[in-house]
Amino acid sequence: MVLDYTADELAVIRRAIAPPPPKPPEEVIEAMRPAAGMPVPEHMPPFWKLSDLAMPLFLRLSGDPVVKALSRYAFFPEVFDRLRAGQDIPKLEFSGRARGMVATLRFDDQAIVIKPLQSVGEDRIASISGEIGVGPRQLETLPGFLTEEFVAGTFFTELPEAQLTDVFLNGVGATLGAMIRRLHQADIYYNDVTFSDPKGRSHLLVDTDGSCRLIDFGVSVLLARHPDFRLDEVHNFVRTLPMYRVFRGMAEDQDHVDRFLIEYAKKMAAASKSEITSRDLIFAQEGLNLAAQRMGERIIEPVKEGFIRAYSA
Repeated sequence: MVLDYTADELAVIRRAIAPPPPKPPEEVIEAMRPAAGMPVPEHMPPFWKLSDLAMPLFLRLSGDPVVKALSRYAFFPEVFDRLRAGQDIPKLEFSGRARGMVATLRFDDQAIVIKPLQSVGEDRIASISGEIGVGPRQLETLPGFLTEEFVAGTFFTELPEAQLTDVFLNGVGATLGAMIRRLHQADIYYNDVTFSDPKGRSHLLVDTDGSCRLIDFGVSVLLARHPDFRLDEVHNFVRTLPMYRVFRGMAEDQDHVDRFLIEYAKKMAAASKSEITSRDLIFAQEGLNLAAQRMGERIIEPVKEGFIRAYSA
């Protein structure tokens, strides 16, 4: 039987892999080797906490063909339930567009994305964004991770030239403007590049019919607690600021960083929600200008007109 583990064993495994454990100590890595000098099986490091807690279970996992193919991802609810229902082992792919390892598992009928949380409130923000049709729909997951639907489409900066008609670009701008408006109405400050960053990367996925979705809410901030922000929320807010990245490189220690965040929290508390969310509009304009450097200046006006019209509606 595929993944033939009892409910108790499954619970033990899930506690061991979620939230993501730290890198195994060297002595544990050595103990994982099948024999002296042999490499550690690539699928086993996520289970290293089991090497002390449940060695028989650890050894069973090391020989399980499904675990060899999928490692810890086999035990996420959306994957585990599909496999136990008889679906074939999905194709597993990795990418690094977000901070941390992003895994895409492609079943015959659907693709699923699993990635570690980047911030404390990302799961709540991602859930709201999925519910209002802005981000990927969120699925059942394990602590410390997001499990979400795979969003099909092309990143804005990778759209083919033939598709960049004024009508199409105006529609993309309008769709993004409406999505940013819905985020702000839901008290979410996106706080990230949309059309393009300086390296040409975009967080705006565009499908062939012109529909769009945003991905990656790791630096977004939920404003529901305004004006009383936690330090992790302040950190998320400032981490996109160039001056903060310079400061972090010069900071003496974590206490120095915390003092900075405490002071910046006062600035955030003094600003209104609309003042905070207005930075998303600045980011959108800056991202559009950066995208134009790659795609041509002519994209700016139709996108901008559509965005402003929809955001102001």
